Amino acid sequence: MTNNIIIFIHLMAAAIAIGSMIFAVVLLLPSMKKLPEHKGPEEHSTSYKSLELLAPTVFACLLALIGTGIYFLLENYTAQVELKPGYYDLFGVKLVCVVAAFFLSIYQTFNLRTRIADLDLSPENRKLVPETIEQMKKITKLTLTAFSLALFFGIWMARY
Repeated sequence: MTNNIIIFIHLMAAAIAIGSMIFAVVLLLPSMKKLPEHKGPEEHSTSYKSLELLAPTVFACLLALIGTGIYFLLENYTAQVELKPGYYDLFGVKLVCVVAAFFLSIYQTFNLRTRIADLDLSPENRKLVPETIEQMKKITKLTLTAFSLALFFGIWMARY
């Protein structure tokens, strides 16, 4: 029963993270470019708000994924003795992708996002907003790629 709950949390965190990244970067932001230019403060733009909410969401999902993955491994370590050859190779590649996505998410959440947060308290950062939003889009695409590869390898490992 515990394994089922852990696997459910693991899969839901993956779905939320990938779904929110795809929605924001692949669907929402490109369609917003077709609309007339936003007039007013940059902190009220759709791209600013969506990336401001996206960064901590993806980071929290990655923390949940890492936590549930480690818990599952520790809980089921005896069942991993009879695995087919190649399992640990895939597992290593998956971990590299997870670590890459994790550090990209940390960079986006705690470095890029904080550069443009609280613009009313630090108005000198307003000139950094367009450049930082473009960087956040690029980092989100890299995170999405690493995360998708980790998900692919996780599904592939389920065959073993």
